[in-house]
Amino acid sequence: MFSEFAEYVVDTWLHGRQLDKHWRPQHTICGNCYIKYDFIGRFENLNEDAEHVLSKLTSSGGPGSNVTFPYTNAYDKSVPLSEHLKEYFADVGPDTVRQLVHIYTNDYKLFGYDYSWACSDCNI
Repeated sequence: MFSEFAEYVVDTWLHGRQLDKHWRPQHTICGNCYIKYDFIGRFENLNEDAEHVLSKLTSSGGPGSNVTFPYTNAYDKSVPLSEHLKEYFADVGPDTVRQLVHIYTNDYKLFGYDYSWACSDCNI
């Protein structure tokens, strides 16, 4: 269940243990202070973003210019992302949600995600 995973992340973080790189706040591993990124993709736009990046990489027509991205994103854009996330967070307690928002505050800010649907009183 997602609630158990959320509690695991919070517990790991609160006890000073390192989170797996997949769950770690991205600002701690992406080098945003040292690398001047010119593109940041989003999972919600995975196919379009992958197509954009591949077009930039393959525009020279050199080796690998026929590379394609095989993944089909099943994300339903007709429903806001926050609605999808509400389903996952339905069983997560408010204290855990507050802790998650605290852990990922910088990521929300850096990457332009809204957390208010999950925690209107988290004040980040």
